[in-house]
Amino acid sequence: MKTRAILVGLVVALIAPSASAQIVSAPLQKIVTPVDPMTMATDDFTRLATPATWDGLSVSRIEFRSRIEFREDRAFWRLYRIVNLRHPGGPLWFVPHDNENAAFQAAVFAVRSYGGVVIAIEEARSIDGPDSRMNPDVAYGRSIDPNRNFRDDTPNYAATVLADMGAPPRLIVALHTNEPGYSASESTCTPPNAGYTGKGEISVLLCSDLYSPRPSIRAAWPYDDTDSVAIVSYLGDRSPASGFCARALSDADMNIMFEHVVTSDGSLSNYASFRGLPYVNLETQDRGADPIGLGNARARLLAMIGTVMARCAPVEGIVLRPPAPPARAQEPVRRKKRR
Repeated sequence: MKTRAILVGLVVALIAPSASAQIVSAPLQKIVTPVDPMTMATDDFTRLATPATWDGLSVSRIEFRSRIEFREDRAFWRLYRIVNLRHPGGPLWFVPHDNENAAFQAAVFAVRSYGGVVIAIEEARSIDGPDSRMNPDVAYGRSIDPNRNFRDDTPNYAATVLADMGAPPRLIVALHTNEPGYSASESTCTPPNAGYTGKGEISVLLCSDLYSPRPSIRAAWPYDDTDSVAIVSYLGDRSPASGFCARALSDADMNIMFEHVVTSDGSLSNYASFRGLPYVNLETQDRGADPIGLGNARARLLAMIGTVMARCAPVEGIVLRPPAPPARAQEPVRRKKRR
């Protein structure tokens, strides 16, 4: 079959790279299939079905179910792996929730701009939807949150998602959209105004035992929206400033929620914290699936990504941290002439 001219630059990624030494895996049944993003029937790919978007990117679908004798994972998983073939050494862009459409779009735009690899979880019940936050394709029990499955008893899942980490490990950037505002009953901060109807737990206005906020001082776009935040995790016996890139992001005047990690809740942020992996989570409010709403949310995520890449990303050509100001040159000592 004749290959489309526009896809000549695409290379099939048939085998995912080996996992970092920090990621433990066990044998599992895995199927890796190359896919043409221009003909994929899922809504995420359909919205981005323009040849220019996928030029130079390789897309493969990874499906696996652990062998039952390992008794470690009761779910069938379907992931998409998107690689920038020209610049494969950038971050790992992680999109765990299939119903967070702007996050997927931001990940594709980011991998084109900054390189690296995207791992996006597809709601595994069916390829054509409906999109869900959870994975309901389980052998028994309740549906599984893809961002609560990084557990010691499910090493294959973490090993597959993080197979491209390498050594030294690359930066992980997780991308999410969230419900508007926050539930006032969950916050210990000053109560909101009467009639407030926020939901969820992602907002720089929320305080709790888990989260401590650092709101942007200027509140300039994209931080005029208090749901547009970076979440930086730190271990329980340390200070918030010990979180990855915490000081640099604070200096950039981002909205930041510092996540206090004591015991793991199965999220990638907690998994990364306990293993010393560089990790930043970026969130913005879900603004719907229409082009205007998607474009708004995607633009906010991409603006935050730009800040993270400029200040935190160990990518060739981009400094890891802002350089120290140059030392002032000392004026030469003038010696008195002898008479």
